[in-house]
Amino acid sequence: MRPTILIVPLFALFTLAANAQSQQLQPPPQSPRQALLEMFFGSTPNHLEKHLPEIARKAFQQLDTGTGPGFLGEISMISSQARSLGSSLQTFDSGSTLLLAEEPRTREKIEILVEQDNLVGEENQIDLSFHMYRSGLEERLPIIPRLTFMMKSEKGIWKLNEVSFTARMPLGDPDFVRGLVKDLKKKQQSSNEAMASWSIRSIVSAENAYHSKHSERGYTCSLTELAQAAPEAGSENDRFMVDAELAAGRKNGYVFALTGCDGLHFKVAAEPATAAAGQRAYCADQSGEVKFASDGKATTCLSRGQSLNDANSVEAISIE
Repeated sequence: MRPTILIVPLFALFTLAANAQSQQLQPPPQSPRQALLEMFFGSTPNHLEKHLPEIARKAFQQLDTGTGPGFLGEISMISSQARSLGSSLQTFDSGSTLLLAEEPRTREKIEILVEQDNLVGEENQIDLSFHMYRSGLEERLPIIPRLTFMMKSEKGIWKLNEVSFTARMPLGDPDFVRGLVKDLKKKQQSSNEAMASWSIRSIVSAENAYHSKHSERGYTCSLTELAQAAPEAGSENDRFMVDAELAAGRKNGYVFALTGCDGLHFKVAAEPATAAAGQRAYCADQSGEVKFASDGKATTCLSRGQSLNDANSVEAISIE
């Protein structure tokens, strides 16, 4: 009788061990987040269709005309191109980051964060926010975009049931508003500076046109006269024009002035009208070379300005 008594509990123990081992061999069920990543970045055939509701899959298939990859095929090609980025693109099954794409040379980065991942029964809501970085600093966007994916379980597979896009502008957040204003001012300054250097080129071109028409007079120190000496239409310089605003001496936050004009020489310089308009001053002479001074002063630019064509022109010049 004793052997029988021992066999029963031993058999039960072996059965439990076998069941436990079988459960360990089975992969855990896919999470909604993993399904979303597989849908857009998967490599297996039909990784996209697998996570679409049946009605959406059939509707998209009707867009396939047979002459190309079709709608679903094009989306799959985009995911293939994303995977080809290799180590510069990373996805994460857990944690606060869903996707990270980096370019080490330019120190640019795109980060997609998971703001919310809520499971309620057979449905799951995933909220994503987007963040961009340049030179190691996050860019303040005028709006904060957010994508929401509603996933629904069908026969054990998570399907993308709904997508929504929202944009948020937290005007009551002092840090956001201050950062946004700072970034917008910086972009406006960059735009003003680019237009000022272009206007200097326009004045140089107009001076050359004026000199060709009035060689006996030489160069002029009148911006109004330069506006009247526009390059002929169709010439290689017809894109360089001195319009009425530039002829008045003020344009895009800069003040322009011509000096030292005679038969062989002229100098033109542009200074920011205010400290907020720009940081650099720009200048040129009859040689046509455009220079800049990072202290914003025309006198510095004319005396020891740095060429815009210099490979190191992005660095500030030293002011003695």
